[in-house]
Amino acid sequence: MRVLICLLFLLLPTLAGAESTISCHCFQDRTFNHRDTAAADPYFLATTQNSFISLLYGVEKSSLVKAKMSGTSGSYLWVLFDVAARSQQEIDTVDKIYGQSKRWDIVFKELKLTPQQVGETYWQLGNNPELLADQIVDLQLSQQFGVSGDELGNWHKKGMNRKELILAILLKGDPLTLFNQVNSGMQTWGKLLYDQGLLDGKMISRALRNKMSQS
Repeated sequence: MRVLICLLFLLLPTLAGAESTISCHCFQDRTFNHRDTAAADPYFLATTQNSFISLLYGVEKSSLVKAKMSGTSGSYLWVLFDVAARSQQEIDTVDKIYGQSKRWDIVFKELKLTPQQVGETYWQLGNNPELLADQIVDLQLSQQFGVSGDELGNWHKKGMNRKELILAILLKGDPLTLFNQVNSGMQTWGKLLYDQGLLDGKMISRALRNKMSQS
């Protein structure tokens, strides 16, 4: 499901209802470093998630980066884009409604979205944006890659966050095994990407697009 986004490049950095985050998205390391194999891991995790959002909702990655650098949280963007897609409304319309209420359950009602349309769990998480964002990512990973709910639930219990889930599923190999290798210090995300020939953000985006098209 795609959303027609007008002037998104200018809109995203100044979203009226956006929730601020203190996370910095100015990454000094953007390529794999043999001497410090984990140096670019934060960038690789972020750019993989941005690529996934871009491919799902037709958003320019540069716009996502600008929005996050301006303080917009990743959770807010996930929910904003998904709600806009489900309601077939433009981004600024959804953003303005949220800006007035600061509650997604109210946005659902304003847009005439029902529990039957979005799913009961989705609807119930309207008051918990972080968990709603997790739910949206899980739904997209299931839809795009055929990952089961049981698998996703298990991976969450093991401590995998949204970025790690997306990157681990992109890579060849069992996602939980890859995560455990990184979490234990045996591997880094950068080294795993390098070993599979994914050397930069463009190559990661291309590989993600190909994986989505094959699923």
